[in-house]
Amino acid sequence: MRIVFLVCILFTIFIADCTIVTQLDSNGHGIFSLKNTSIVLRGTNYLRLVSTKIHVLFEPDLYSLWDIETALKQMHSYGYNYVRVFLTCPDLSRGFGLSSPGVSINYTKNIVDFLVRAANHEIYVMLTAEWNPANYQSIIDSYPKPANVTGTNHMIFHAGQAAAKAQFFKDLLQEIKNISSIAFQNIFAIDIFNEISVSVHQKPFNLTSGIVVFKDISYDMAKGTDRQQLVDTAGNIWLNTTATAIKSIAPTILVTASLFSPNGVGHDGFDGVQPRPPNADERYPLRPGSLVDSLADYIDLHVYVSNISNADMKGADLSKKKPILMGETGAARAKFSNASSAALAIKNLMIESLNYGFTGWGIWNWDTVEQITRWTLTEQNNTMNNVLSPSAWPIVGPNKTSTVTRKSLI
Repeated sequence: MRIVFLVCILFTIFIADCTIVTQLDSNGHGIFSLKNTSIVLRGTNYLRLVSTKIHVLFEPDLYSLWDIETALKQMHSYGYNYVRVFLTCPDLSRGFGLSSPGVSINYTKNIVDFLVRAANHEIYVMLTAEWNPANYQSIIDSYPKPANVTGTNHMIFHAGQAAAKAQFFKDLLQEIKNISSIAFQNIFAIDIFNEISVSVHQKPFNLTSGIVVFKDISYDMAKGTDRQQLVDTAGNIWLNTTATAIKSIAPTILVTASLFSPNGVGHDGFDGVQPRPPNADERYPLRPGSLVDSLADYIDLHVYVSNISNADMKGADLSKKKPILMGETGAARAKFSNASSAALAIKNLMIESLNYGFTGWGIWNWDTVEQITRWTLTEQNNTMNNVLSPSAWPIVGPNKTSTVTRKSLI
C-alpha cells in the first residue's frame, strides 16, 4: 500500500512539472514550450464512431468495448506526445439523463480513465467539444435571443450559448479534478468547438443590406469589411467567455477553437462572409487573424491533403503571434489507392506547412476504420505510422533527424 501511494505521489509531481505552455521565441513567433524549451507537438486523433459519424468514445454503455490501453501503448512506442479525443457522444447530447446542468459520474469516470491511461504512457490529451449538452438549455434560455440571428449562428452570437459552454467546462473540469489529480493535470489543451464556423445561409449573414446591431455597434451588411468585423467581434467574445471559465478552474490548460480554411469550402480567403448559392457549403470559419487577439492560446487549423492544400494555408490569414497547430491532417481513400501513397502525400503537406509557421501536427486518425473515408495510421500493418510517426520521422522537414517524443523532453 505504501509503495502504491509513493508511486502516485511521484507521478503527480512528474505531471505537474511537465506542463506545456505557449511563449514567444526570439523572432516574436508563438511556440509551444516545455520547461522553457521549445517543443514540437506530434499527435494523433483517436475516436470511435457508430454509423460512420456519431462519436461514441466516452459513451457510458460502450466505453468498456474499446481497446484503449493497446492503442495508447502503441502511440507511445511510435513517439507521439499527445492525442486528441472528442467529448461528444449521445449521452452528452441528451444531457446525461439530467434535468439541470451537470455532468454524470458514469460519463466523467470514462474520461478520467482515458486521461490516466494516457498519462501512464506519457501522452498528453487534448479534449475537443462540439454542441452544448441538452441539460444546459436552462442557462441558454436565461439570456435574451439576439436580434437578426438564426439557426447555428446562435452558437457564437447568443450569450446564453457561450455561458452554457463555459459552465459545462467548469463542471466537467471540477469533476475530473475531484476524482483524479493525475487525470486533471494530463489535459494539456481544450478545443472548445471542433471547426467552429458561421452559416452564410442564415441571419445575419444571409442579409446583403441593412444594419445589424451587435454589442451596441452597427454593422452595414452591404459591406464586406463590416460583415467580417461582425463575425470577428462575436467570435472573440464567444471564445473569451469559455476560455475565462476554463482558466478559472485550470489556469495552465491551453484553450482554442479549431478551424478550417475558407478556401476549403469555396471562399477566396476571408472574403467578408459573402453569401453563397443555396446548394453550396454554408460554412464560414472564424478568422485566425482575429483569434490571435482573443484569449485563444494557439491557433489550430485543419488541413487535409488535396489539390488546394497550399491555398488552404495561404488563404487562412495565419499569424505567427501565437503557435499554429495542424490538429487534423490526413488523406482520403478516394484520392489514394493505398496507405503508403497517402502517407507520402501527408508528409509533403506537413513539410510545406513549415512555410506558414506550423509547429505541431495531429494525424487523422489512429485506427478509426469505421469512418471509411480516410486512411488510418495503423492499417496495412502500420504503413502510415512507419512513415509519419516521430519514431520514423523525428523532425518534420526534409532529411533531418532528431528526437521530438515526449519522453525525450522530460
